[in-house]
Amino acid sequence: MLSAFPLLAARYTHDPLAVSGISAAAQAPWLVFGLLAGGLVDRWDRRVTMLRADTVRAVLVGGLAALVALDAGGVWLLVLALFGLGTAQTFFDTSAQAVIPRVAGHSSLVRANSLLQGSSTVLVQFAGPATGAALFAAAPALPLAVDAISFVLGVVLVAGVSGSFRTTPAPGTGAGTGAGTGAGAGAGAASTAPPARSLPGSVAEGLRWLRGDRVVRTLAASTVLLGLGSAAAWGVMVLFAQEHLHLGSTGYGLLLTVSAVGSVVGSAAAAPLAQRLSTRTLLAVSALGSAAAFAGLAATSSPLLGAALLGLNGLMVVVWNVVTVSERQTRIPDALMGRVTAAYRVLAWGSMPLGGLLGGAIGSTLGLRQAVLSATVVLTAAAFLVLRGLPSAHGEPVPPKL
Repeated sequence: MLSAFPLLAARYTHDPLAVSGISAAAQAPWLVFGLLAGGLVDRWDRRVTMLRADTVRAVLVGGLAALVALDAGGVWLLVLALFGLGTAQTFFDTSAQAVIPRVAGHSSLVRANSLLQGSSTVLVQFAGPATGAALFAAAPALPLAVDAISFVLGVVLVAGVSGSFRTTPAPGTGAGTGAGTGAGAGAGAASTAPPARSLPGSVAEGLRWLRGDRVVRTLAASTVLLGLGSAAAWGVMVLFAQEHLHLGSTGYGLLLTVSAVGSVVGSAAAAPLAQRLSTRTLLAVSALGSAAAFAGLAATSSPLLGAALLGLNGLMVVVWNVVTVSERQTRIPDALMGRVTAAYRVLAWGSMPLGGLLGGAIGSTLGLRQAVLSATVVLTAAAFLVLRGLPSAHGEPVPPKL
């Protein structure tokens, strides 16, 4: 899917702004539905929500595959399909983030998130791009059909997880405790305030918590910058690879595969690094490493060097993701996990459509190299925000939970 959609987009248009706009459609639902998803996830059984979201994604991708096979595709069809997939993802990802602390327990969060990032990278990014590009070369609809089958398998796997993952009120407080029956149940503590009765009030409660926690607030703001800069570069990457690295469809898939190799290394390195370095130092190094990678990429025409630099970027981004997600899951009460996570991701993922459009606009007016280089500036700003906003110690104490 990582290679199939950009290649399909490039098949319909070579306009950098249009290609980046198609990419932005996948992240735009976080701006539209993200907060709503968070409020509902904290009211619904999170496992059931994941099942429903993956079912919707299987139907959407399967339908798109059929239309592409019939040569009925086009730019607007891709935009609609990606928007629908992104909408389902807001519910799935928010639910998954709330389930992980229940299953793994807070003491194993970094290791659990590292394993999840590693396995996801191997299946989705490492094998997927090259395979997807090869399938696309054979028939554009093939990678979409395979992806639809993967969502069906996801439904089967999640359906095999036993227990309830619905947040319930704690006796005497009126707040949610996260009393599920999965392993690690009760690891998340109660909310610091009784939940609001209305959905808008419930969402507002999550926003207030995010605003009041200095560490999570800083992580959110810096992740916005990371997403903005990365999306600016990746929004035009398929065109940059074709025009400046002189790569075709298969070469672009291999480029993504090398990036995924870096991500696998990052998932293995994240936990050991988190034990030795403070969150502040590790995140600053990650952002600056990604900034340097994009700066080097903008200056080269060598596909080998470009692939190596994207591998470095993949490593740094995964370390960032593992550390920020684990820190966030440690600090957020379980009863608020869906709402705060959704608010956080609305900011983070919501920056990506803007970044993609920014990269497309810069690519159309100043050139593709300048679009990639713009990521360096924004990622450097993210590093300075981390250095200024996070404590220098290994981590600020977690706020007390009632």
